[in-house]
Amino acid sequence: MATVSVSKGVFSFKRSKANKRKEAASTTLDYWTECDEDTRDRSYKNYVKCWQMVTNILHDLQSSVHAKVFEDLVHFIKNARKNCSIKASENHIESMQGQNDIPTACLVTGVNMPDHEAIFESLVRLLADGVTPHIAQLHSRDCNTLRSAMHKMITQLMGQNDLVDLDDEVMIGPSIKRRQINMTVLTSWYKECTDVLTQEKNSSKLRGSTQKATILCNDETCKAVTSPRKAVASPRKAVASPHKAVASPRKAVASPRKTVASPRKAVASPHKAVTSQFKAVASPLKAMASPHKAMSSSLMAIASPHKTVGSSCKEMGSPSIAMKSFSNNGSPQKKIKLSKETSLPTEDDHQPLVVILEDVESFPMNVLHDLILICSEHHCDLPFVFVFGVATTPAAVHRSLSQNVSACIAMETFQAEPSTHFLNHVIEKVVMSDEVPFHIGGRPFKLLLDIFLYNDLSVKNFIKGLKLCMMQHFMNNSSAFLCCPAPERASVVRAMTPAQLDIIRKLPSFRSYVESCPPKEQAALLLEEKVCKATIRRLLNKLDCWYDCFCCLVKVVHALTSSLPQAPLGRQVREVLTTCLSHELVETEEFKEADKMLRLMAREELLPIVTNIIGILIEWVEKDENLLHLHDELSLMLGRLNSLDQLDQVNDNSITEEMQISIQSSDRFHLKEKLLEIAKKKYKKPNAYESLRSEVLQLLINAFEQLLKPVNKQPLHEVLFFDSSSMVKRHLVGMPRAALTTALSNPHHYLQCECCQLEDLSSVVPTLPDVSVAYKLHLECGRLINLYDWLQAFISVTEPEEDTSSKRTIDQKLQARFAQAVSELQFLGFVKPTRRKTDHVARLTWGGC
Repeated sequence: MATVSVSKGVFSFKRSKANKRKEAASTTLDYWTECDEDTRDRSYKNYVKCWQMVTNILHDLQSSVHAKVFEDLVHFIKNARKNCSIKASENHIESMQGQNDIPTACLVTGVNMPDHEAIFESLVRLLADGVTPHIAQLHSRDCNTLRSAMHKMITQLMGQNDLVDLDDEVMIGPSIKRRQINMTVLTSWYKECTDVLTQEKNSSKLRGSTQKATILCNDETCKAVTSPRKAVASPRKAVASPHKAVASPRKAVASPRKTVASPRKAVASPHKAVTSQFKAVASPLKAMASPHKAMSSSLMAIASPHKTVGSSCKEMGSPSIAMKSFSNNGSPQKKIKLSKETSLPTEDDHQPLVVILEDVESFPMNVLHDLILICSEHHCDLPFVFVFGVATTPAAVHRSLSQNVSACIAMETFQAEPSTHFLNHVIEKVVMSDEVPFHIGGRPFKLLLDIFLYNDLSVKNFIKGLKLCMMQHFMNNSSAFLCCPAPERASVVRAMTPAQLDIIRKLPSFRSYVESCPPKEQAALLLEEKVCKATIRRLLNKLDCWYDCFCCLVKVVHALTSSLPQAPLGRQVREVLTTCLSHELVETEEFKEADKMLRLMAREELLPIVTNIIGILIEWVEKDENLLHLHDELSLMLGRLNSLDQLDQVNDNSITEEMQISIQSSDRFHLKEKLLEIAKKKYKKPNAYESLRSEVLQLLINAFEQLLKPVNKQPLHEVLFFDSSSMVKRHLVGMPRAALTTALSNPHHYLQCECCQLEDLSSVVPTLPDVSVAYKLHLECGRLINLYDWLQAFISVTEPEEDTSSKRTIDQKLQARFAQAVSELQFLGFVKPTRRKTDHVARLTWGGC
């Protein structure tokens, strides 16, 4: 095969089927902790259940958080469809005047780019369910040119990309070649879809009217059968009725002459139903535009000759003349309205064509300009609706578009909920939830929050970090087989094996609990299985109750301190939760500063705070007795605060009299001394409000000291809580300098090959990659490195048998390999060229390399 010149083409070689090796697929259980099979299977099942719970909660949150903006968007698109739909005129189908601008919804989603995909996927599902199936979703990465953008948009609108797949029903569009895709094809396809919808609607109306007539006939028959008295009382009528029935055919025979003579009354004749049926049968043939069109027209003419005559008369005059000619027969206006409804497409038949541009700011401006202008030219026939996804502000769209393009769109702005709002809901429903048995500790939670706030503001990445914490907890923690929902825990504890009991007994928190027990109980916990199992079950239930109470008091602390100046503990619940999970709240400097501010708070500020705290406690009083006691005490104090008169003050008259006496009987020197003594002895007695405020704050502080303790002080917290931030940081926080140094000094760490395995990390072997050899050699040099000496050392390592001392020329392959290794080190930032010395490079890195 002539594959010498790579510049002339790209050559692909398919691997033969015989060379394919079937490798055993590794399962998730292969990465689990090396322990007994029962414990590993139980931990894996618990992980699957926990993550399924979290997924269900997040799915509900995703739809509820953005429900308001999605509702406004759907309402906007529906109204745009009504305003910009095709209006049926009397002669032709024309667009409404003044509606040439394309309706455009500008959805401001924020700078959290990873979350945009989930937002627009939910929007597409919502639009496909209730508005239109014709949706195109465009990304800037796929629309570098106008041709590719038009191809993506038209194929998605025509249903060729399976964008909308609801209830396993894939919408399949017509198969069209790429070069044939243009706006003319889209226009003809859309008209065919509209005609099909109109015909289906007319046929359904016809079936409904036929069924209604059948029901009326059956009702008349039933009435005739169910009236025996009338039949018996009037036998003459019963006998005379057959003559009337016989005479009726004569009238039916004479009716065609009359119908031909007066075609106006043909609309009300019985032939109308037959004609509509033939027309309904012929309509699919007409929509397909096949050669059978002439045949269908002849069938319609044969089936309804009278209606054909009437329609020819109608075509001869204008609608106003037709109205006058029908003025003497029945209700002609109603008949004309009925004929319009069954022949012309209605407003509901024209579903809008929604084009979603997720990242409109990243689109090439020339592509976006041309796309909008082309869609505007065809807006009379195609009801386009644009949805722009904007990360910054709507002004960025106007700055990027020219004036003539901006005049083609009528834009309305919609603001999505910020990512911090969504994060607060995730923390409340997942992290602080009692439904999920897995909980996260203070250090990893603070790490995930820092990554969210200072990196990307992405809730999606926060959820990925939470999932990583859950995986690490169940994979590397052998006691995680007990981390299951509370209803299942009793059966799991009863089925524990002696090996699993030993795992629980070795936990540090359980050891501390055993050491705090009396000696008799210690022996029972370490030797008797029943006692140990009962204690484990009781401690786990107590841990669940403690965490519920803990989350409630975190909300109480937030309600108490969030309105303080500068918010020492933070404005959000997540900040208070981070502090309480890691430290004892009362001993922190932030809480001491908040306590000083609270003791200066006025009555008008304290009353709504206490009311809010009582409202929070009402939801949790049934789960814990301590919360019930706190709720009752605060309710009593709230009643005292409401009935308290803050203006009553207690004056110390004795001190005032003493001051007056001393002032009258003293000179200036003695007066100063006595005033100082009185000031030292003076004690300002607090008023009633200050005393009650101190009681309220002291009650809350006592509750915080008793219940808001760090997680690591609770027995068996290792079972339900994950509190290791080093593992999460190594996976989530990138450290390129350390990873690069490790890869160059020890390639076996990443390559996992035997040729790169080193006993001593400082040694240099010929089997190492060239860049690794050059890197290790440059570590032995000083600030300036001689390239020739470096090359000689490189050759001596890579080719030990090569003797370059007697040769003036060096092998070009070795020289090229060395040049490539040096250029890679320069690209990575380890060396740089210098002008201080000829044929030298400067070293840039020192220390921990």
